[in-house]
Amino acid sequence: MRQRRLTDPSIQHQTLFFDGLEPTKNPKTFQFDHTDLLAEHITFTAASLDGAAALISPFVDNILHNPLAYHRLVQEITAAAKESRLSSPVVTYEETCQLPYFIACLKETLRRDAPAQTILPRVVSEPGYTLYDGTVFIPPGTHMGASPLIIGRDPTIFGLEPDKWKPERWLSGKENSGLEGTEHEVYVKHMEKFGHWWGYGDRECAGKFYAYMEVQKVLVEILRRFEVRRVGEFRHEKWALGMYWDQGIVLEERGIVGKDRW
Repeated sequence: MRQRRLTDPSIQHQTLFFDGLEPTKNPKTFQFDHTDLLAEHITFTAASLDGAAALISPFVDNILHNPLAYHRLVQEITAAAKESRLSSPVVTYEETCQLPYFIACLKETLRRDAPAQTILPRVVSEPGYTLYDGTVFIPPGTHMGASPLIIGRDPTIFGLEPDKWKPERWLSGKENSGLEGTEHEVYVKHMEKFGHWWGYGDRECAGKFYAYMEVQKVLVEILRRFEVRRVGEFRHEKWALGMYWDQGIVLEERGIVGKDRW
């Protein structure tokens, strides 16, 4: 786009995101070369578009493969709407956070089917890093990372049946996580600490809260307005992002005869 802008009058005055990295305009800042910019490209494409889709897709897939969860979720959203706890015409982000079973389904999807499933590499800084109570030393300059796909299936963190999509593990009560009160809160914080689905530390996803707002509002509005049916099986591959194909879905507007494809 920067090269095209030099010769295309229609965009010559447009501001591009990477203008702030122009060496001649910012000589005192760190200088990215063309290779650096290409390497960072995944950040902007995946985070702004594919990331949200890669979370919405497995969420829909999971609830449609679990009819009891689907009906419980719809009942929760319908009850909240009838009790005027959801704004119109569009629910607010804060209101979606007050739907405990919905949030449990979202967290469970992030745990088992995190959108970014690569190792999210980092470079160890000075003076190095010590693991396992001091028994392993990682020298500075080492490239290291951990995959949410693997960590999310650790039974010592997330409990029994880590390969199973089970939103109840995020809810208190004997019929859910089996824990109550403070004990359950500690358990949830422990799971969230090791969740790793947004990255970790200083390099955690900068768009994390925007993504939550976008995904939560979209999903609640879909389930609030439509009955959702699956047509056939979804194709799913775990690449750098969770990828879905052939996600045939029928949306039937509640109370109205007529169907739209989504």
